[in-house]
Amino acid sequence: MNVTGSNVWPGGFRGWFFLVMILGLFFSYEMGSRQFVSPDEGRYVEIPREMVVTGDYVTPRLNGLKYFEKPPLFYWLQAGAIKVAGITEDAMRFWPVFFAIIGCLMLFLVGIKCYSMNVGILSAGILATSLIYYAHSHLIILDLVMSVLMCGCLWSFFMAFVKENDWQVTHKKELIVSMYVFSALACMTKGLIGAILPAMVVGLWVAVTGRWRLLKEVLYIPGILVFLAIFLPWHVLVANRNGDFFHFYFIVEHFLRYTTKIHNRYQPMWFFFPIIIAGLIPWTGFALVSLKNLFIRKKSEDIFLLCWILSIFVFFSFSNSKLIPYILPIIPPFALITGLSFVNQSAGDFKIGVGINFFILSAIISAYYVARHQISDILVTSEAQLLVYVILGIIVSIAILQVLSALKFLSRGIAVALCIFLSGNMLWTVNKLSLYYQDAKKPSTCHLAKAIKMNKTKDDLVFCYNQYYQDFPVYLEDTVGVVNFVGELEFGANSEPNRSKLINEDDFWKLWNTTNKRIFLLLSRSSYREVFMKRTNIHHVLKFDKNFVAITNR
Repeated sequence: MNVTGSNVWPGGFRGWFFLVMILGLFFSYEMGSRQFVSPDEGRYVEIPREMVVTGDYVTPRLNGLKYFEKPPLFYWLQAGAIKVAGITEDAMRFWPVFFAIIGCLMLFLVGIKCYSMNVGILSAGILATSLIYYAHSHLIILDLVMSVLMCGCLWSFFMAFVKENDWQVTHKKELIVSMYVFSALACMTKGLIGAILPAMVVGLWVAVTGRWRLLKEVLYIPGILVFLAIFLPWHVLVANRNGDFFHFYFIVEHFLRYTTKIHNRYQPMWFFFPIIIAGLIPWTGFALVSLKNLFIRKKSEDIFLLCWILSIFVFFSFSNSKLIPYILPIIPPFALITGLSFVNQSAGDFKIGVGINFFILSAIISAYYVARHQISDILVTSEAQLLVYVILGIIVSIAILQVLSALKFLSRGIAVALCIFLSGNMLWTVNKLSLYYQDAKKPSTCHLAKAIKMNKTKDDLVFCYNQYYQDFPVYLEDTVGVVNFVGELEFGANSEPNRSKLINEDDFWKLWNTTNKRIFLLLSRSSYREVFMKRTNIHHVLKFDKNFVAITNR
């Protein structure tokens, strides 16, 4: 099916409207059902909360201390959400969900402009229902936002220079400018990686195809000026106000983070292989077959997509700092080539994809039965166990549908549509199950923080013991002191020693016993037992749950 519709709404306004509605409902369903996860979600709510409270939108602060690990675009967006809707789980997850929808709409646009309506719809559906993409749409972190912006840059280049479409003639300069805008916004979200990775992908494709003359068009002066207008102002302002910014932000957080084990996030070279296989579920087999075909075909767009996937994969594989979300930028091109394969793939390749998928889905079911005793602390309720069996049942149903389609008992189009529908329901169920995982592995301090907030006055002191629980100041709506722990607050504490909120254990207990002020202290249950087995300090228990205890000195 060829693309129809106007230039303003390629594919038709009604089609876009319904797609936005479907994606909005899909991604926003129960997005606020979980409390903030510590550390990441707490951090990326607390920093914008402090911006709103202090009115300082230039120097990011975490628990009142300078925090220069990331640029401020996401903080600004979150601060806007706080001003509009307050600090709620729904409001704080609005922007990750929003960008997840934008990422799917971008892919839909590329699909219908460069290929066909069917490719656009399938690619967007595959992206939305890929496990790793959906999971990060409900996490308050920077990676999905940065990934969508960086992909916007690469899709703009793809449509301007790589794949023939009518916008190459009518909107080429706008596409080039949008490439620079997206790159600058990506840099303002997570640093120079927002420009380095797109430049690496484009550079590799130019080198492989020998299209060096395109660089004259790519290096478009208005685009470069727009990039600098977006990128430079905050960097100049924050550097002028903070003499220690440049070294920490550029040297430590960019160069040393990549080349050394400074953040203790080292993983082996093969780390991202299983992440990709698991992250693309339930489309993994078809995606891998589609990737294989990119090596065979010689088309310009295939080479570009291959350069995109491989260069980013290799870049992060060689990094000494690896985290699961780093691989997100290669999921959209995987979704496109998978959508293309469903439209154009031979019956033989489709069967291979089904075979790989069947093996992977069978391995998941087998792994659960082998490891179910090891995760028994998560599946302690009958509801959690039921959710697991629902997920396994959907996985079996998807595998059966794909096999039936491969055997031609079911048309490929119907099978893929049903798989997208079932995948969406599976991901909703996974989201429900994540509540039990979070409660068991990353419990929230919400209830105790709110109890302290209700009882404390402006003159009272609040501390947390032996750990900085990043969701604690969010729910408390105030910064806190930290006993016997430094962590990622070290840079800020060293930069502002007179304002440090860090205190060692001996000094804290002296303060506890001698001050005229009331002190609230949050401890884990295990720390509470250890501390008061050794000490006889007078204390009063304010509130406790199965994970934490809140006490006062008077």
